[in-house]
Amino acid sequence: MASKKYNLSGADGASTFLSLPLGLTIQLVNGARAEIVGNPHDGAFLLVRYVEHPDDASKVGEEELVFFNEVKEVE
Repeated sequence: MASKKYNLSGADGASTFLSLPLGLTIQLVNGARAEIVGNPHDGAFLLVRYVEHPDDASKVGEEELVFFNEVKEVE
């Protein structure tokens, strides 16, 4: 079974971001990877838990709010 693709660009990008479910892994523009642990469905922020962080390994396991423009893609 193929996994669902989430396209965050184009006309439907904002509504896709708004509805991202918990548990997905995202790639951030800074190269970090994080799991979505909270989505207030406001279209602006996601609460994530870092699973990889190229600039600061101590952030792995930490939770942080990220703004929509920090998200590069859904893996």
